[in-house]
Amino acid sequence: VEVPAGASREVVFFLAWRYPNKHTAQGVFIGNHYAQQWSSVGAVVRELSRGHRRIRQRAERFRRAFYSSTLPYWLVDCITSQISTIRHAGVVFRTATGDVYGWEGSNGCCQPTCTHVWGYEQTLARLFPDLEREMRRIDLHHQQREDGGINNRTDVPSPPRPTGEQPFSDGHASCILKAYREALNQPDDSWLRAHWPRIRRAVEYLIARDARAAGGEPRGILEDDQWNTYDNAVHGVNSFIGSYYLAALRAGEEMARRMGDGAVAAQFHAIFERGRDNLVKRCWNGEYFQQDLPGYQERWGEYGPGCLSDQVIGQWWAHQLGLGYLLPEEMVKSALKAIFRHNWLTDHTNWRHDWRKFAGGRDKGLLICSWPRGGRPGGTIPYVDEVWTGVEYQVASHMIYEGMLEEAFSIVKGARDRYDGVPRPPIPRNPWNEIECGGHYVRALSSWSLLLALSGWEYDGPARRLRFTPRIAPERFRAPFVGPQGWGTLEQSRDRRSQRNVIRVVEGRLPLHRLTLDTRRPARQVTASVDGRRTGVTVRPRGGECDVLFSPPLVLYSGQSLGLHTETGAA
Repeated sequence: VEVPAGASREVVFFLAWRYPNKHTAQGVFIGNHYAQQWSSVGAVVRELSRGHRRIRQRAERFRRAFYSSTLPYWLVDCITSQISTIRHAGVVFRTATGDVYGWEGSNGCCQPTCTHVWGYEQTLARLFPDLEREMRRIDLHHQQREDGGINNRTDVPSPPRPTGEQPFSDGHASCILKAYREALNQPDDSWLRAHWPRIRRAVEYLIARDARAAGGEPRGILEDDQWNTYDNAVHGVNSFIGSYYLAALRAGEEMARRMGDGAVAAQFHAIFERGRDNLVKRCWNGEYFQQDLPGYQERWGEYGPGCLSDQVIGQWWAHQLGLGYLLPEEMVKSALKAIFRHNWLTDHTNWRHDWRKFAGGRDKGLLICSWPRGGRPGGTIPYVDEVWTGVEYQVASHMIYEGMLEEAFSIVKGARDRYDGVPRPPIPRNPWNEIECGGHYVRALSSWSLLLALSGWEYDGPARRLRFTPRIAPERFRAPFVGPQGWGTLEQSRDRRSQRNVIRVVEGRLPLHRLTLDTRRPARQVTASVDGRRTGVTVRPRGGECDVLFSPPLVLYSGQSLGLHTETGAA
């Protein structure tokens, strides 16, 4: 290659590999899935050389969809940087048979697929839903016990029987919620129909535990040994596991209705209502939800009157799945305000970390738990004095759903400032490697929920229903979306008299039957067009929201855009 003076040349190099012979530590062959697609490393290079420009252009379109958004740059960085965890073979791995396994973190951190840590992850499910569905198949067809419980970890390769320790309460409930997420992230109900009997058994497993502790009829709360992501069992009534249980009941109810099982849906809903009332009665202290366990101070691994950052995690899940409020709205908001008030540290200088240090000096971070009213037990649940980015993003995105943007942004910005790439104790600062128990820790993939919350994205694939209600700068908003069959961008602009929304599909397809918009005021008139050509719609204003119905259902394909102009009149 000759480069004349004053000129430049681009030379493309390919670094390729193919390792088909992968074995477990016990010598069992598991292979590599990609080795089934390419017969040799030469085949990899030949395909890449023919298509690298196309691949690069696709990657650039995806990058542009994010970085042309109106979201703060550090928030976009938070969401996109953690996508890299998916390609880490030590975290997400697919065997030659097509089975998908997920470790907690790199370097073989614990046995896969850890239900309680993966109960926070959202990124893989949105970007590669087919891989996430494979994980659900293993949950339901390999890890589910006769009593309906789903064990917390699996072996590799996963045998046709449950492995691991036992069902962890939060992880088991999250398997039900993840199943509903996967059901919504599909073009039809076929996946749900195939797995519904096992999902129903998973819900009934929680109800059976509830009934045993109650000595008869279930009360919608759990009081037994509740093993969870803090590597111990909590006891008594608490909203951490309790809100997970309520969310699982609501998700089970919605899935039962879709399957035409009205009696089961009614049963689940009745238990949910009892549980909601009992959880408030037993755990609400006027400011936040605490653990109700007499004698907690004499036991190891409880938190009593502590303000746990995960205390309403079930509501975080419920918002993402469109399940409504599990607990009174004003209490949920108060609990989140208390979490920020008591658990947010703006300086870690001289902070006593127990057990591990993930922040130091002038780092900001959200503690796992605090005791603003006193009563800290001598032997708390583990890790309470630590900061975990996966919990921080979960809490922050939940705050966005509740309209607490300033607090949410403080938490996210604080986490990303800790991982700014500038080396300093007590942790590595790689922006693409947020650590916990292992590097590239998968809990941090809760960060995708920030995008869902900010854009107000809720999509029901089988029903072809989309909700797009931005919660930040609705006067000028632009952000990416990823649906079950395609991806693109969402835009909204607004003035005193009107609003314009644009949905562009960059790749794939997006079927639409009903679109819900936040119009701030009742819509007087809505006109819709696809690539500039008018299309008929039926409009149903509902106060400050508006449902736009397409009949027959509309399908947007790659390169197409839907524009809507809404007249609302002056304020």
